Amino acid sequence: MKIDEGLSLAQRRTKRTGVRMPQRYRQYEDILPQPPPSVPGHVAQQLESVPPAISIEVPTTACTPSQSVPFRTPRNVFGLMRQFFSSSPPSHDPEEAATFQDINSIPSVAPAELDSHAEPRDSFYPYPNQASFNLGHWYWNGSVQKSQESFKELLDIVGRPDFDPEDVRQTHWDRINSQLGTSVNNEEGYEWEDYDAGWHKTEVKIQVPFSRTTAQPDARPYVGAQLYHRPLVSVIREKLANVHDNEHFHYEPYQLRWSPPHLPHEVNIQGELYTSPMFMDAHRELQASPGEPGCDLPRVVTALMFWSDATQLTTFGNTRLWPVYMYFGNESKYRRCKPSCHLANHVAYFQKLPDSFKDFTGTYTEGKGVGRECNTHCHRDLFQAQWKVLLDDEFLEAYEHGIVILCCDGMKRRFYPRVFTYSADYAEKVLVATIRQLGGCPCSRCLIPTNRLHHLGMNRDRQQCKTLARVDTSRSQLVATARSLIYEKNFGVDSTAVESILKPESWVPTSNVFSDALGSFGFNIFIALVVDLLHEVELGVWRMLLLHLLRILTSLDKDLIHELDRRYRQVPPFGPATIRRFCLNVSELSNMAARNFEDLLQCSIPVFDGLFPDAHNSIIIDLLFTLSHWHGLAKLRMHSDLSLDILDQQTTDLGEQFRRFKDKVCPSYQTQELDREVGARSRRQTKKAANGQASQGSNTKGKEKARPEQSQNLPGPKQSRRNKSFNIQTYKFHVLGDYVACIRRFGTTDSYSTEPGELEHRTPKGRYHRTDRNTFVRQLTQIERRVARLRRIKQRHQDGVPRTDVHEIANDPKLHHHIGQSERIYDEFGQYLRNHKGDPAMKDFLPKLKEHILIRLESKIAKSPGETSARSDQHNSIFFKRNRIYHHNLARFNYTTYDVRRAQDVVNPRTPHCNIMLLQDDDSQGDHYRYAKVIGIHHINVVRAANVYESHRIEFLFVRWYESVQTHTWSTCTLGRVHFRPLESQDAFGFVDPTDVLRACHIIPAFSRGQRNPDECGVSTLAGDKHDWHEYYINSFVDRDTVMRYHYGLGVGHVYSHDTDVLEDSSLVQVTPHADTQAIMRTENEHLESGENLGESTFRQPPVDDDDDDDEQDEDEDYVGVEDPNLFDQGFDASTDSLVLALDDMFTTCHNFDYED
Repeated sequence: MKIDEGLSLAQRRTKRTGVRMPQRYRQYEDILPQPPPSVPGHVAQQLESVPPAISIEVPTTACTPSQSVPFRTPRNVFGLMRQFFSSSPPSHDPEEAATFQDINSIPSVAPAELDSHAEPRDSFYPYPNQASFNLGHWYWNGSVQKSQESFKELLDIVGRPDFDPEDVRQTHWDRINSQLGTSVNNEEGYEWEDYDAGWHKTEVKIQVPFSRTTAQPDARPYVGAQLYHRPLVSVIREKLANVHDNEHFHYEPYQLRWSPPHLPHEVNIQGELYTSPMFMDAHRELQASPGEPGCDLPRVVTALMFWSDATQLTTFGNTRLWPVYMYFGNESKYRRCKPSCHLANHVAYFQKLPDSFKDFTGTYTEGKGVGRECNTHCHRDLFQAQWKVLLDDEFLEAYEHGIVILCCDGMKRRFYPRVFTYSADYAEKVLVATIRQLGGCPCSRCLIPTNRLHHLGMNRDRQQCKTLARVDTSRSQLVATARSLIYEKNFGVDSTAVESILKPESWVPTSNVFSDALGSFGFNIFIALVVDLLHEVELGVWRMLLLHLLRILTSLDKDLIHELDRRYRQVPPFGPATIRRFCLNVSELSNMAARNFEDLLQCSIPVFDGLFPDAHNSIIIDLLFTLSHWHGLAKLRMHSDLSLDILDQQTTDLGEQFRRFKDKVCPSYQTQELDREVGARSRRQTKKAANGQASQGSNTKGKEKARPEQSQNLPGPKQSRRNKSFNIQTYKFHVLGDYVACIRRFGTTDSYSTEPGELEHRTPKGRYHRTDRNTFVRQLTQIERRVARLRRIKQRHQDGVPRTDVHEIANDPKLHHHIGQSERIYDEFGQYLRNHKGDPAMKDFLPKLKEHILIRLESKIAKSPGETSARSDQHNSIFFKRNRIYHHNLARFNYTTYDVRRAQDVVNPRTPHCNIMLLQDDDSQGDHYRYAKVIGIHHINVVRAANVYESHRIEFLFVRWYESVQTHTWSTCTLGRVHFRPLESQDAFGFVDPTDVLRACHIIPAFSRGQRNPDECGVSTLAGDKHDWHEYYINSFVDRDTVMRYHYGLGVGHVYSHDTDVLEDSSLVQVTPHADTQAIMRTENEHLESGENLGESTFRQPPVDDDDDDDEQDEDEDYVGVEDPNLFDQGFDASTDSLVLALDDMFTTCHNFDYED
């Protein structure tokens, strides 16, 4: 064939046309997350064109087919669209103000600085100037225990050019702190009172009933508490006056709908409270109700969400606080869960009955007291009385008629507060619902008796949860009758007459303030008591199952407990805090929080597999799989109708699996208490005996009275182990059936979980250390006001321009991945190959690398993906600039999660964080993904013979491939299993383009199948095969995003799974990935990654270190690499020596390379 010498080498190369490029060389489409679609620009301009004098009113008529079509936004790239209640676009759309940082979970910018322009001195009132304000804000809004970051903030303050020590030397700090902490109803007023919700102190009284069996029967008043609280209406006004919060406040709800190309119809998306059916119903009901006479202002629902829970303020001692937090459901849950956003409003600090209550009751009972039942009744009454103070007449007036507020956008609106959710643990739910704790009908939402609580998932149970739902109409009449017996006829609280009225349905003789105050408006407190995944599942059902599995292992062989602990210790960590390393003996269950139990559940299958007899092992593994699957779905932050159907089916399967476990596995073992259970029971009995001695010694005098420290050290009797059976007739097991209905009504569980409330407890605990420990409740209220007012002053002076750090530029979340630009750690190719000579990982290293590089280079210039080829004779057309290979410690991969947010995984080959997942080459095997272990992160600078003056930076991952053994299958409850390909295999090692990586994955050894090299004698140093196991599990439950990646096609943010192919299953959306995708944009101006002084001539693997945070600092020193004088290019099968000679001849005769330029 005649060759045109005028053509370049690339143009003379033969082409393959019409051949689809292998999947490993096709980049998946990394779509950056976007906020929900906003109102189109031309519509927004029409709204802005309305004259300011005209009052803009949002239509309040219900949208029916005969009237108007609801307003819908265009569909965005993820297939999401918004549908509003009215036919007109909203007058205020917070989604327009949403930025990329609002949907980014990767911190990339520092807080904004104060405006450096000159400000009036009184604008920082009560501080005299900006310098003193900065110091005050730093002290009160910072943590009590100062950190390095806090120290740097202080240095920034005193190092400002305009800082003058004279400005702070004469500042009256005590007077300013007093002014900042003052409340509205005490001391003199200050300028912020017009929009500030200060604290009030109110005396709370209850009526204490003394029965006819006491010396002086009657009901007598008692001051039970001095309640510190903030008026709810004032808190609402303060919230809507905050310009910063108003920007993100949703005045109108909307439906979020999803219409991707692979689904035949639109589906509803559940996530935020303001997109939930409950909010839509409240909004629709409000708009359909008669308005206020003479008022045509837009009417807005203000969604109130309450949290309450007592917390311990000190590590030692009994100092406790019972805060009540209020959030606004009109704000995004992603902002509510961030403590830095300060969206938790402290509205009250509840009190319990003081110790002096016993003295009060003893006065009328000749020192005998009123008994435990009456004490409990008074405790319930005090709780409801404190809520009655919060639900005052002003709040009820606003609930019915609304409150008119001039919003920050200049429009007046009428806001109607509505209570949506109340989040609490079970002990507090029974107080709110006024039912008996663990009574005959223990559920706070239905009247299903205890003997039917184990029917989870059955059709009968689903039906009875609806037909036997608790309603206030029957309760109020029964409670009124019982209270008349107690307070008018002096019957005992636990008398037979009272019990016969209330006990059948587990009511208590306490008036429910929520029902009495808000029941006439249609409010149902029993529906508002939402599910609590933290206490009911992680600390409830899963903890119960884990304890019984430990009992079974103990009954089989105590050595199995040690094996269990050993396996958990060998589970690799994942992510910065997703799966933490299990350092302690798990079987002891000591000092474990809910997140620890969550980690145990997510990694349970590889650990428990093989510890039980074969007849029971499969049943237990299926149960753990179903529970992990149910837990992963229940914690999703974004649900669709399809995923909710799957969760509903998993609830049915979970009930069946638990009953199967109880019927077929549990009877085979005689299980007894664990050591920790015996110890706990012994301590309880000792404490009970000590209390009995204290009560007997209360009538003694002087030194004869027992001291508390003596009673605590009483020796307890030696306890024998009791038999323990597995019990699923519990409230926490029964309530699992309410999750789907609750999500369909209020949105996803993370919006109203008790977790944000538990996290907010850190705030009063930190502030407690700044009190004198005596009147700490009053001082906590003052600190809360100081912090809020200082924050408001700072927001008023903030310029809003974030300070970008150089380190953050290097980790731009808009990039798909980041590998440092540093070239200080390198090796000369020849030296690198000689150092690893004989290592199986280096077999054909250079030919495979050139094959990989050629295909990537040619795919950039090919007209279509099929027009690429890389024959062995083309390897000589590329050269490595300076003959160097550069090494990196870290690779950061950014990805879009299922709920359309940005997240990041860090891969470090030297630690367990080294496994990645990619799209499969061929989906015919049923598995959409393939997996690899990263053993090296490198880049090279490539020069092509066609243009020697242009170099290409090629980043690549040197990986060891996993091979599939068992495909992940939901229907058969099987996790995916893989193993390493044999070292001698041609495809055991390879190279991966970083842009093809989806994200990191969690791979756990299959402990039951043993290690491949028990004596830890490996062959390959690079591969680290001495620690290999025969098989590994792919942990599909490691986080929410991973769960949705295996529900292929159901992740809204996983655009690569949205294909138009036919669904494989009606319940599980399974599609194949796109054939053609588009490469993402990379920026060239990244921060240089620092270098490391290795002190050696070649790059060597350092010892394993689990701390990823120090990895980039390892490259901080200068490095001098040894450079081979011979630049060579190796052929496909040629030896190194022969090719060096050939290249030397080519360099001297044909080319004159200038590598410096």
